[in-house]
Amino acid sequence: MAPVIDYMKGFLGFHEFAEFTAEDVGTTESGLNSVVLANNSEAVLLPLNEPVHGTKRRSQIQTYLEYHGGPGVQHIALASNDVLRTLREMRARTPMGGFEFMAPPQAKYYDGVRRIAGDVLSEEQIKECQELGVLVDRDDQGVLLQIFTKPVGDRPTFFLEMIQRIGCMEKDEVGQEYQKGGCGGFGKGNFSELFKSIEDYEKSLEVKQSVVAQKS
Repeated sequence: MAPVIDYMKGFLGFHEFAEFTAEDVGTTESGLNSVVLANNSEAVLLPLNEPVHGTKRRSQIQTYLEYHGGPGVQHIALASNDVLRTLREMRARTPMGGFEFMAPPQAKYYDGVRRIAGDVLSEEQIKECQELGVLVDRDDQGVLLQIFTKPVGDRPTFFLEMIQRIGCMEKDEVGQEYQKGGCGGFGKGNFSELFKSIEDYEKSLEVKQSVVAQKS
């Protein structure tokens, strides 16, 4: 991945925003290495990932590479000013061919959310995050809400992420408020939860494929 990072930094003019290894990103069964690049304002973040080999299960990145037929765009994150409202709208359209989302974390996860973000999110908002399966993380500046769709096609490849960043408000030279780029970090605290959810999804695909093979 190192030569790709240098190449991307060279022609984009981006800098390194964050770096994660398998110890940060993954579970007991699989993992990945990731370097996140950012533009000058850090409003645009670009994660570059590579699989970790020698684990119990193949990395979700390796699965992507095999099904996609090589490197490519695995997912796009779309920002919302009110991600809870956005998700309610998206879920209302799911029965009509909209999006399906990754399985939500266990209820105890939201006890942790109350500890790390209970002074920013109301109890009603936390309960709605739990109802919708939204993941919550926080850095020293702000809070990040995020949720991931299941792959949008018939292969475990491309998916979407919906996010909302809360906090980090600053003023420009004319006194206009704006949100600092990268507010809330990159969801490092949610990586293991996300990885587990993706592993469970891939396991469900393996079971379905096995059933189809047995029937055929």
